[in-house]
Amino acid sequence: MFDKELMNNISRKDFAQLKEEDVKFITTPGRMGDVDGITFIIFKNGKYIIYRINGWMYGDRTEESITLDDAFKQFPEWINTWNNWAKEDYSGKYEYIYMGFGNGLCIDKKIYKRFNPYLLAEAEKNPDYQIESKRNSIYYSCWKEAFLTFVKNENNETI
Repeated sequence: MFDKELMNNISRKDFAQLKEEDVKFITTPGRMGDVDGITFIIFKNGKYIIYRINGWMYGDRTEESITLDDAFKQFPEWINTWNNWAKEDYSGKYEYIYMGFGNGLCIDKKIYKRFNPYLLAEAEKNPDYQIESKRNSIYYSCWKEAFLTFVKNENNETI
């Protein structure tokens, strides 16, 4: 799990300035686990920056709120992946990992092959990993730890 000190808030104005090409990881909300927002990680100037947007289901709306529609507009490749990941001919920016109950993790294809071994190693620590029906939910609980290990082991990349 990410400590609060690693999570960054973002204003609506700054969110509108982000470039999707910098997004390396982004979650899709699901029916259980994470229904209230997204976590996304950008890589810029040699550093990973972790952001969290909350309040889509349960938060109070203000003029500063970043909505799901705002995220769709800012990250069109993300919504393309979310809608099309299961199609055989999908060829978008992200690899999609289903994490159970509608939750998903999109990983930039440019780093997926480097990251995936860390995800698998973390998932395999769970004794239930061998049970096919439980595997997806294990990814949900371990992808953040896998990310932290990935960053720790990558050269010249920090959080």
